[in-house]
Amino acid sequence: MQIRKYQESDFSTLCEIHDPARKQELAAANLTAAFIPFKIASQKEGLFDDYQVYVAQKDKTTVGFVAFNDEELGWLYVKPEYQHQGIGSQLIDFAIKNAGRPFYLEVLEGNPAQKLYLAKGFKTIQHESGKMPGNESFHVEVDLMKYEK
Repeated sequence: MQIRKYQESDFSTLCEIHDPARKQELAAANLTAAFIPFKIASQKEGLFDDYQVYVAQKDKTTVGFVAFNDEELGWLYVKPEYQHQGIGSQLIDFAIKNAGRPFYLEVLEGNPAQKLYLAKGFKTIQHESGKMPGNESFHVEVDLMKYEK
């Protein structure tokens, strides 16, 4: 697998990755109705303004992406048919290697990816309730996680 910097020509592929994976994530948190397509969510949540974005490629096919800055892992999505193959794990390792310390993320309550974050060395430091970023009409429960190594 290769990880490379996002290019504008990747946008439609990121839509194809994000939308089904985000629907899975929201279903696990009982928030299916909160879904917003990538085309809208990426703008509302400042993806390309606030984060460095990298894509994962397997056999020249883009299969996932990660977005982070020095303080936060903000986005991590893998195409559903490529999940459980170590791609998310490698994207997390890449973000950890290239971010500052401490490094945070928020994970929706019920999201099975929380196990992966714990296995990678993140620790849950606080449970929070609030509004969903980008879709503030929905109430969310999240765990704030921190990585310090």
